[in-house]
Amino acid sequence: MTEFDLEKKKLQETTELIKKILETKKQELENLYNNFIGEREELWRRASEQEIHIKNIETAVDKPYFARIDFQFDGREKIDTIYIGRHGISDGSEIVVTDWRAPISSLYYDSEVGPCSFEAPKEKITGNMSLKRQFEIEDGQLLRYFDVDLVTNDALLQKYLNSNNDTRLKSIVSTIQREQNDVIRKKMYDNLIVQGVAGSGKTTVALHRIAYLVYNYMKSIHQNQYLVIGPNPVFIKYVENVLPDLDVAGVTQCTFEEFAQKYINENLEIISSEKKATNNIAKKLPNDVAKFKSSLRYKAMVDQFLSVFIKSITINDLKLDDFTIVSHDIIETIFNKIDKQYSLNIIIEQTINLLIKYIENNMDYILSEYNDYSFELFKNVLDENEKNKLRNKFAKDREEIKKGCKNTIRKYFNKTKIEVTKLYKLFISTIENYDLFNYNNLKALKKETLANIKTQKYEFEDLAALLYIKYKIAPNQFYKEIRHTVIDEAQDLGEFNFFVLKKCLPSSTFSIFGDLAQSIYDYRGIDNWNVVNTVMFNNDADIIYFDKSYRTTAEIMETADDIAESIGLSRSNLVVRHGADVNITHIEDTNSIPSFILNKIQEYKEKGYKTIAVISKTNLLSQYINDDLAELGLIVPNVKLSDDLTDEKFNVCTISNQLAKGLEFDAVIINNASED
Repeated sequence: MTEFDLEKKKLQETTELIKKILETKKQELENLYNNFIGEREELWRRASEQEIHIKNIETAVDKPYFARIDFQFDGREKIDTIYIGRHGISDGSEIVVTDWRAPISSLYYDSEVGPCSFEAPKEKITGNMSLKRQFEIEDGQLLRYFDVDLVTNDALLQKYLNSNNDTRLKSIVSTIQREQNDVIRKKMYDNLIVQGVAGSGKTTVALHRIAYLVYNYMKSIHQNQYLVIGPNPVFIKYVENVLPDLDVAGVTQCTFEEFAQKYINENLEIISSEKKATNNIAKKLPNDVAKFKSSLRYKAMVDQFLSVFIKSITINDLKLDDFTIVSHDIIETIFNKIDKQYSLNIIIEQTINLLIKYIENNMDYILSEYNDYSFELFKNVLDENEKNKLRNKFAKDREEIKKGCKNTIRKYFNKTKIEVTKLYKLFISTIENYDLFNYNNLKALKKETLANIKTQKYEFEDLAALLYIKYKIAPNQFYKEIRHTVIDEAQDLGEFNFFVLKKCLPSSTFSIFGDLAQSIYDYRGIDNWNVVNTVMFNNDADIIYFDKSYRTTAEIMETADDIAESIGLSRSNLVVRHGADVNITHIEDTNSIPSFILNKIQEYKEKGYKTIAVISKTNLLSQYINDDLAELGLIVPNVKLSDDLTDEKFNVCTISNQLAKGLEFDAVIINNASED
């Protein structure tokens, strides 16, 4: 029997065993529903886990594994044959397929045949790998296999890269490269920043890292304690399909804007960045207000404002009508004793408790003073009805004092329960008082921001300040539970955004992915990862560089590198495949551009390309070319923020540069490109 026949036999045996395991798991689920005694929530939780497990096993029937390694542990005579798949499968007593996220599976991605080692949870395991094999399996049938040394430049990777895309981002568990695997398997507690060229797999690695962490920390961290922040809703919908395929279901995915809305929990209408981005492209931004609002200088001004606001809290005496219970200087002394590392709401609560104790400790003196005060009021009143009213009032006041003046104290501090948006409006209205930097465009900043606030609208660049005020006043307790956050396309966030994310997610570590060469919103974004490292991690994060492009051909990267180099950025490294040259067509009559694009789309369709995008600088230009194509008989969607590109109707589309961020297409036509 040939080696191929042996592998074919092994696949059939594994498939049959998985089918038996599947039936057992389905029966267990049915028994759970029929015989469960207990809380409904517990039934739902256990049934949901079992249903996910069943779904994973069903997926594995057609393709149970993609690789095999033969490994001999040091000190053992036996060589273990380990089959690696997208999901780990066990029959209860024996592992049938090893999960790609298991520690031993790292040998497949990282090690060459020969002596090698891997990190187990408690120790480093050494041994010898005598075989590394990749399988191509479709519909339960073994098509071929490849014996390889490293998972790079091999037939399986080339086949994956050269396949035409559908509209979904794919899992890459069978083709993860060594440098990608190193990032994916970093420990939960490692903060890292990945600078990656276009096509280096940043987004896919980011999602696989979440899947890896979920698997390896499942006993201590729940899936809802992870967070993914992406650049726009189109991108979020595009990538969210990958996580269920990777056995991840409960991770929250949102944009920075959505995060801000949920964290602040007020009615925030956020103005689209489209107009500002368009003006930036056309070099028509009137000032640098957006950049200033995204800087830590703006944060320093907010700090100054909050300092003044907090001092104003204790400026008045605590009174019952005209009677002073506690003077403002005593309140201020108590208030200032509390550690200022706490948020204002906690400081207030501690101050309230200490004030109540202060009154209780000085009860006799305060009551004596109140008796003198009330007697002076009472002795000058002659009308009997007025006297009765005063008697009732004095009785209530004495009762309030005997209770530590709890109600009066809480009313005193009610002014601190102000909405974040109102506090921000107060800051902007008085911003001249906090101009620490003699900022040239302060008047423009104030005028623009107040005009928006009057219509209850805010720009993206206001969100960091709003989040920061919320964090300082009354942080959202839910987000204290987040343990790890992945930020993708991070180059378009400003330093204030990064700073406030670290504050709002105090228990979280971070994996940050981006490419400085792909900044769409450079008028507000960062231009140096060292700044992020300093602002968030005190320079304690690893900055890792992905300079190898897998998705993109050498010919495309050559053109991209020429452009990157012309604006002072570095060239990418080796790419692993070749394709057609980039075709730059000069068209004299711009009116003929739509018909040229129409013919190109038809040509690409005939070549078998599944996903084709016509990309324009702005959404307005994208809509124009879409209308022009419609007049020529080609009806395709123009992508909007709310669209889901996983729908097949978007296989051919027009799209703006901003919304195309991070997406993949088989063929791209850049509409009306110019020297600018």
